[in-house]
Amino acid sequence: MKDLKSKKLNNLLAKLNDAQASGTAYSVSAILPVLFSFVFLITLALTGLAEGDFMQSDAFRYASFLLPEIAFACIIGFFLKSAQTEVKDLVGKPSWKYFLIAIVLQIGLLSLAELNAWFLKLLGGLGYEEQEILIPSMDGFGFVGVLFVIAVLPAVMEETVFRGLILKGLRQSKEIYAVLLCGALFALYHQKPEQTVYQFCCGVAFALVALRSGSVLPTIVAHFINNAWVLIMTKFSLSLDAVYLPFLICSAFCLAGSLAYLIFFDKNQRNERVNEKKSMKDFLIFSSVGIAVCGLSWLLAFFSGV
Repeated sequence: MKDLKSKKLNNLLAKLNDAQASGTAYSVSAILPVLFSFVFLITLALTGLAEGDFMQSDAFRYASFLLPEIAFACIIGFFLKSAQTEVKDLVGKPSWKYFLIAIVLQIGLLSLAELNAWFLKLLGGLGYEEQEILIPSMDGFGFVGVLFVIAVLPAVMEETVFRGLILKGLRQSKEIYAVLLCGALFALYHQKPEQTVYQFCCGVAFALVALRSGSVLPTIVAHFINNAWVLIMTKFSLSLDAVYLPFLICSAFCLAGSLAYLIFFDKNQRNERVNEKKSMKDFLIFSSVGIAVCGLSWLLAFFSGV
């Protein structure tokens, strides 16, 4: 019976066009991690662990970071199977230059990190206070574990889903619409109000690199660098105050230069705009459930901090 239902679902997804399948992927990506977390919390309640110190333990914190990535792995596997697509086709095979561009671009994006602080001040005017993100201990070898669950796994899973499965359905739209929407959905998915603007900028930049390179591998590298940078700065209590202005100038040049090249000079992998209005409409319809779930979660996160 399970095999029959799975086969019917696979056949149904196989009938969807790229835009519809990608929109569905976003909706499922918004819902499945929530379901996994709900089941996990119910299990803790039933076993009595929710009443003890487990909720404050490193094990619980690791689980909270791992569950979304496990959900993403399930989504990737299912969509690959239903579309009968090989991993190499989804991941792509980029030219080496795009790895260099992605790294330079990510260094440039660091110049926008202050956007978080500025946006937080704006939200603060509405009464919002930044919510602390609890991560496992980084003492000793704990840093390796934290690096894996917060930098390695999200870089691989989120890029494969957002710049692989989801961006695939936006390729027939105007490029500017594709990268802006992909960035907006990426920021909305994370549901952290104070980080929304910076995550949007990263999402847009990563989408542009993925479109030009035809691969998610360069953006996986950039995404990893972004997350690892924050962890390293936190772990070793590093500060850029002494070299802030030179770093900001260098970073801004990296951002401007890499974007200028990708936008004005790199003609690789331009979108094939075929029936783009229908494509965008299909994507928005099939992603609407995910947009609603993430939008509601964003609002709940905001009001919980007010």
